[in-house]
Amino acid sequence: MSGKSLNHRYIPGLDGIRALAVLAVIAYHFNFSWARGGFLGVDIFFVLSGYLITSTMLPLKGNQLTVSLKKFWIGRFRRLLPAAYVMIITSFVWAMLFHKELLHTLRGDALSSIFYSSNWWFIFHKLSYFDSFGSPSPLKNLWSLAIEEQFYVIWPLLLMIGLYVVEKQSKLAKIVFIGAICSALLMAILYQPGADPSRVYYGTDTRCFELLIGCWLALIWPMKRLSSQKLSTSHMKKLNAISFISFTIFLVSIMYVDEFQTFLYRGGMFLFCLNAAVLIACVCHPVSILGRILAWKPLCWIGSRSYGIYLWHYPVMVLGTPIHEIGNPSYWRIALQLVLIVTIAECSYRFIEMPIRKEGFWAYYRKYFVFNKKKWGSLTFSRKVSTVMVPLFLLVFFTGITGVVGEGQQSSKDSYPTAIKINGDEPTANPIKEPDKTTDNPSPSKEEVVDVPDIETPKPEENETNVVPEKEDAYQNILAIGDSVMIDIATSLHKVFPNITIDGKIGRQVSQAVKLAPNYASFNQSNNAIIIQLGTNGYFTNDQIDTLLAAFAHADIYLVNTRVPRSWEGKVNASLHQKSEEHENITLIDWHAAALNHPEYFAPDGVHLEKKGVEVLTNLIQQSINK
Repeated sequence: MSGKSLNHRYIPGLDGIRALAVLAVIAYHFNFSWARGGFLGVDIFFVLSGYLITSTMLPLKGNQLTVSLKKFWIGRFRRLLPAAYVMIITSFVWAMLFHKELLHTLRGDALSSIFYSSNWWFIFHKLSYFDSFGSPSPLKNLWSLAIEEQFYVIWPLLLMIGLYVVEKQSKLAKIVFIGAICSALLMAILYQPGADPSRVYYGTDTRCFELLIGCWLALIWPMKRLSSQKLSTSHMKKLNAISFISFTIFLVSIMYVDEFQTFLYRGGMFLFCLNAAVLIACVCHPVSILGRILAWKPLCWIGSRSYGIYLWHYPVMVLGTPIHEIGNPSYWRIALQLVLIVTIAECSYRFIEMPIRKEGFWAYYRKYFVFNKKKWGSLTFSRKVSTVMVPLFLLVFFTGITGVVGEGQQSSKDSYPTAIKINGDEPTANPIKEPDKTTDNPSPSKEEVVDVPDIETPKPEENETNVVPEKEDAYQNILAIGDSVMIDIATSLHKVFPNITIDGKIGRQVSQAVKLAPNYASFNQSNNAIIIQLGTNGYFTNDQIDTLLAAFAHADIYLVNTRVPRSWEGKVNASLHQKSEEHENITLIDWHAAALNHPEYFAPDGVHLEKKGVEVLTNLIQQSINK
């Protein structure tokens, strides 16, 4: 951990890589179309962490670690914990004051983040990295720090054992690389195309290959052996050519890879991390031209503060962005948020991260927080503010985390019906019942038939231009399959089409609808209509949507596209539009265009519909079917 250690020299180009990685992540979270693969910036951080930490600990000679485990762990705690804890406490207090509806989920997120186990917390509570119902958790970005902290606890022990058991580092490198392959294989095995990938995305077991690739690189490309005197001119040219090729691959991946590609989880991410290792290896070498380019001062400034920028960017975005602007960004708001993120990160770097890293916890505490009445008058303004505000923030935090302070209205998911079924003109076939408000929240996996609020369908005189008279040859039967949005409009649709059969379930994906389709095989006739409203909860593969559509190939199919503030919205709608162009019996209902600039159609979660939204969507469906 000593900065004087020969095997841990400062390489400005690595700060440049850090800067590009954190900027890619921020661009992805802002939903910029040119940064679809920005989430891969986290992979760069993982590989870089594995490389630097292992390089720090590897012995110059012999098989003993350069630093003691105690010194290493204390150094990591100094580096990571203070800034993260300040962010967690501040975000929680802000939510208590201005976003009380988040408290019922934020308590668990905060506690798991404090103990660096949030990645497993999110897995067990089925919180998707690529989605969250309603407002995302402002602490969701801490999943990656949890994996890194778990790595920092376990890897030094494994490295120490490996150096003791295996005499040659080259042999140990092979073992580490095999471990990385096993982790990548586990990701490939557990991944299910078309389903949410968050289990394999969050899992320490399925993501450790990225850190292990960095460790492997440190073993085969030791930082202490890199010297410009050992390379011939031809080797220098090859190294620089390779560095620019790998850098190009990195940029292209950031722009064109997306989280829905099956290949990404079945080898693609592994290959990307290998390319990141090549890039890091080249930049670390003293002869690297790319390394000198990435050592540009503005990039180094961002890179040196990348930890604080990564910590703060997500809570600033989540707590400062209205739901309806997610996926439809306001650029003036983004500009203000970027300024705020950088400002907070700079303050964190100057007043929290570096002082504690250099002086330690106790010296920092004595300098800033020990209260002495006699010296109060001589204290600086910042010292007085910190002395008063820190205890106040901690008091508010502990009262909130323990549940002493009540929370606001919970998100719609907590009081939302999990499923609804209406069988045409036979309402008694599936008895309707009110959800038990005295019990815990219903599990999304448990299907039950529940009541939905009675919603009036729009009268002709209210929307004369939207209502289309019913055509004479009306469909004999109509089937509607959908997710939570279908539950919203179920009652309204049933009033417009009394013979309709509706099957809606919260969280339903296309992959689940494929398995459901055989139950409604009787609707696959030319005189029937099928309404499919899916895509709210995630993307689907081309094979999955083709299979679902093939199950109703003889009927007229009406595809309702989606307006949902999620990253997959555009890809879902493009796929549905393509299918409507490919098949004559398929009609696209453009809900996205109708709802894009109307946040009043939606509940606070940005997903479920208010009364006006129900009316408009019902009208759109009615128009399409009656044409």
